[in-house]
Amino acid sequence: MKSIVQMKIGEEAVIKKIKAKEPVKSRLTAMGVAKGNRLKLLDYTLKKQTWEVDVEGTRVALRKEEAESILID
Repeated sequence: MKSIVQMKIGEEAVIKKIKAKEPVKSRLTAMGVAKGNRLKLLDYTLKKQTWEVDVEGTRVALRKEEAESILID
C-alpha cells in the first residue's frame, strides 16, 4: 500500500486504510474520506504542502500529514 503523497496527478485509487488519529480521522470521515471509497488525485501545490483529491464526487483539500495517513491500493 502507498499513501496519497505517492500518487501522480490524474491517478485513481481505492482507500484501504486511514491511519490518522482522532480528531483528524473523524474530520476526514466527515468529508467522505472513508475506507472503500474511490479517490482521484486532482492536483498538489508546488512544494507539496497540500493535495487536492476528488472522493466520490467531492473535492477535498488535504494537508501533508492527512494525505500521508490515507493508504490506498
